Amino acid sequence: MRNERHRLLAAEHRSLRVSSAGRLRVGVGYPNSYHLGMSSLAYQWVVELAASCADVGVERFFAGSPCDGHTLEGGNPLGDLDVLAWSCSFELDAANLLATLNAAGIPLRRQERNDGHPLLVVGGAVASINPLPLAPAVDVFVLGSAELLWPALLETALEISDRKRLLEVLAERDGYFVPSHHLDPDGKPSGRRRRVEKRDAEMGERAMVPVSHVVTPHTEYRNRGLVEMSRGCPEKCRYCWVSYNYGRLRSYPAENILERIERLRTITDRVGFVATAVGDHPRLAEILERCRSLGLNVALSSLRIPAMRPEVLKPLAASGARSVTIAPETGTDELRRRLNKPITNRTIVEAVEIAQRCGISNLKMYFIIGLPEETDEDLLGIAELLQEVHSVMLVHGRERGHMGTLHAGFNVLVPKPYTPYSRERMLTRKEARRRMSLVEKALGGLGNFRLTRPAYRESLWQCFLGRGDVRTFPALERAATGIAFGSLLAKFRPEIEASTLEKVEGDPVWRFITSAPVTSSR
Repeated sequence: MRNERHRLLAAEHRSLRVSSAGRLRVGVGYPNSYHLGMSSLAYQWVVELAASCADVGVERFFAGSPCDGHTLEGGNPLGDLDVLAWSCSFELDAANLLATLNAAGIPLRRQERNDGHPLLVVGGAVASINPLPLAPAVDVFVLGSAELLWPALLETALEISDRKRLLEVLAERDGYFVPSHHLDPDGKPSGRRRRVEKRDAEMGERAMVPVSHVVTPHTEYRNRGLVEMSRGCPEKCRYCWVSYNYGRLRSYPAENILERIERLRTITDRVGFVATAVGDHPRLAEILERCRSLGLNVALSSLRIPAMRPEVLKPLAASGARSVTIAPETGTDELRRRLNKPITNRTIVEAVEIAQRCGISNLKMYFIIGLPEETDEDLLGIAELLQEVHSVMLVHGRERGHMGTLHAGFNVLVPKPYTPYSRERMLTRKEARRRMSLVEKALGGLGNFRLTRPAYRESLWQCFLGRGDVRTFPALERAATGIAFGSLLAKFRPEIEASTLEKVEGDPVWRFITSAPVTSSR
């Protein structure tokens, strides 16, 4: 274990020194592997924000090997630290968080811990989507932007050493959900809690632009540093939690992004821009051209289809990019319009044509099956759209002497809290298979084509956790023991199917987080 930790640390290139020395000892964790955690800009940013606080010592930890209940840098037991904080973006990682506590010998349930145990903090999308399934374990959830809430929490912890008083103070503030104060005896929220997001003023500050401070070959992006371009989204797609909870699109000033790129250049020549709507930054073309002039290899996380323009794609290709990702979601214009994504198939094909002409040879397209009012015609439309896109790529492939790869990725709709589809039922496994089979048979054989099928069981579990409450915790506890996934779903089948395969009626217990001011914090 020690040799593996040393191997990972030796491969890192850092633009920031993070010290483990401080009056308050903090572990910042990711509830999955080192490989995935260090690929997350959100995680790296939370580490950097903690390190920026005076008198706070910071170490990292991850689920499983090589940490196994210890910190990465020093190999210190997690139970010896004052605060353990996780950046948790995916419901599927919730069980890994509990497994990490098991590995560290820390009691899972809050009532079984005392002031001698670390304070447990969870932030990220999972905290804001629905923190209730993890509420029996966690002391504080951070609801919203880490920049505005995480350093403030640490500074308060330095000022107030008494755990009970610290939780009382945090419970009175917007942006924090403290289960011991905000749940009634039945485990239901006793009132609304306010999520706090960055507004225009904060978006304009130089220090507010998230950027990687570590690059390593042991990530999804292999030595690529990441910079966030914006928050929010210009669309309101009815299935998307981000669209309805992060607000309108707010872009960071180009000058501040370019300043972050200069910092990245000290450790890498590979840069990636990430955001919900990367292509909608008003000065993206200028930023890409600057990167090209600096000799940087550039990649984008994804592009909205309207952003597939020559002024964006040409400098992207000139910087070494050969692939883009778009999300048509479905195969017909009408269903896409009902999703509040009014983009036609013709527009999609034209965008692919532009990308091919600009030198972007590979394409990944994401689709969702199980959308409300979806028909077999919509599913067959996916196959027809893919065939038309493939034909465009084939023509350009013949001209250049090789055809790029077309990759179609499919997911089953997971109804997310706070979206218009939040109360919808999921497809049954049998129906999901039937719909995918219909698409695949209509596709036939295509060259240079890859298809990724939905991970149905994982989607079902994700929906169960997204709609759960404190009564979901025993299932998470069992998952944290390492039980086979099929056995887990079988053991809790009645609860899971009742939650996921039926429409939600009444007032959902998880609907208590808002971006609006609340009249009372308790």
